[in-house]
Amino acid sequence: MVINEIRLNEDSRRIQKAVQQPQQGQWTNWDNALQKSLTWNEIWHMAPLRISFLIRSVYDLLPSNANLVRWGKKEDPTCPLCQGRQTTEHVLSSCRIALSQGRYTWRHNRVLQELAAVISTAKGETTLPNTNALIFTTEGGAKSWHGRPVRTTNQIKCLLDGCDDWDVSADLPEWDSHPSIIKETRLRPDIMIHSDSTQQLIMVELTVPYENRMEEAHTYKREKYMNLTKE
Repeated sequence: MVINEIRLNEDSRRIQKAVQQPQQGQWTNWDNALQKSLTWNEIWHMAPLRISFLIRSVYDLLPSNANLVRWGKKEDPTCPLCQGRQTTEHVLSSCRIALSQGRYTWRHNRVLQELAAVISTAKGETTLPNTNALIFTTEGGAKSWHGRPVRTTNQIKCLLDGCDDWDVSADLPEWDSHPSIIKETRLRPDIMIHSDSTQQLIMVELTVPYENRMEEAHTYKREKYMNLTKE
């Protein structure tokens, strides 16, 4: 208990100091990011330029015009596209000209393509129910399979387990369009996973915000699709 209390106090003191430092404290903006544990083997096989970019972007050490001015390498901190102050955040997510030119949309769609491809592959690896044994939940009753108790010998390992007619559509030109029940609305979730046999729809929405706006972007997207989810 004493060790834990000391550790908590030291962590709190460290964070308070880091927040006051404009560059060394940049990592505090990542509080809402999902934590990923990297192994030395993964780091070893990363391209050196990628590791360098990731580390320097976390601490705002990339050669943006604002940083070049601060380092005495340049006199003008403005963005050549929109004439705003060119910081790392500005380049990656805040330039209105880059937004109008579709640069951020291009980045978003490249990530979306990867997600859609992985989900499309996963739908072919689902487990179908087997009516030989009962599965129980922590709620005290038989596991509800799409609203009814079922017998199965296979534990549910994946959200897609349970049927083999999942259809994946994505809000991308080269992918199939969303089902009619979604097309009737004005909203276009990034990915729709739907099953005719079980009458299920799963919406996947991707956001690529700057690190200090993760929570804001998450709240915005949840509210945007709240009514569609209820309907």
